Amino acid sequence: MATRITWLEVPQDIFERSGVIGPEGREFEGRPVIVSEFEFGGEGPCIVLNAHMDTVGADNMEIEPFSGEVRDGKLWGRGASDDKAGLATIYGAIKSLLDSGAALRGKIIFHSTIDEEANGSGAGTLACIDAGYTGDLAIVADGSAGAITTGCYGCLTADVFVPGQEGHAAYGNGVSALEKALVVKAEIDEFAAELGEKYPDCLVNIGIFESGNLPSVIPGWARMSLNIVYPTEEAIASREAGEWWNGTLLRRVFEAKVAQACENDEWLAEHPPEVSWVKDLIPFTQPLTLPLARELVQAYQDVAGTALAVEQMNAWTESAYLQALVGMDTVNFAPGEPGQAHGPREHVDVQTVLDYAKALALYLRRTLSAD
Repeated sequence: MATRITWLEVPQDIFERSGVIGPEGREFEGRPVIVSEFEFGGEGPCIVLNAHMDTVGADNMEIEPFSGEVRDGKLWGRGASDDKAGLATIYGAIKSLLDSGAALRGKIIFHSTIDEEANGSGAGTLACIDAGYTGDLAIVADGSAGAITTGCYGCLTADVFVPGQEGHAAYGNGVSALEKALVVKAEIDEFAAELGEKYPDCLVNIGIFESGNLPSVIPGWARMSLNIVYPTEEAIASREAGEWWNGTLLRRVFEAKVAQACENDEWLAEHPPEVSWVKDLIPFTQPLTLPLARELVQAYQDVAGTALAVEQMNAWTESAYLQALVGMDTVNFAPGEPGQAHGPREHVDVQTVLDYAKALALYLRRTLSAD
């Protein structure tokens, strides 16, 4: 067996060179992706295993975030569920496979990635793809226990800036950007209702709404930052219209809806809102009967004695890049504790991590066996 470990620096222009709209100003220097390759020789599949090393921040946690305490059969701390448990699953599975002494064929490529969390957009996984670290199948160890996911929705992030005119609050000689932003928000709410009627699972969330500088000053600016969830059907429509596999057409619908706020408002007609797109995280869809998913379900059944559901993920996962951009059969298979990712008491069940690691090792041995 031949092994190779590469510390892969993420190019600063990785989103642009990958054709993805991602957040500007991300800092990748000194944050390499770690790529581990295990070549067993002979003809066999190349299996990509992927999990991210970064976490969200530890502010406002109710437990010691980095103690690694094991108590009541659970590992506690920031990232325990998302995604250190996923990394541990892959580490454990590979070590078990190598220690078994089984005759193997094919190859494993393990991506330990960065920039999935904290408004990240999967830059580490894109860097792996850009550098050619791809294969025939991909298993992403990120997500919640109890289900294997074979697809996810896309996610748009938009900033909407609404101008006003500052003035002294005591005299009212200004134009409140906050009030004008509420006019724009009414159109966004209508957009959300129309999207939800067409796709009930696709939600619009205004996560930030801010305006002004001082109570004594009429606000001269307002900003809304929002997420728009969208399905694979929108990406298909964009591609069929000659655009990229993303939410291009839906972005145009949103921009047109925001522009409608100007039609009956004299101030907005002369000072229109500005929409800027921060992210367009692409979706992917595969059959729930995907052989990769079915074989992992069987391996888990054989190890833990229980069945896993196979479903679509409402949230976004960077596994979308491995499937939609590369064409690999890709699933999410991870032991994360449901409802605990990013939480103030984040933890993961140790036995669940062990079961997932054993199941992944069993799947790898069956798939890569040279016997």
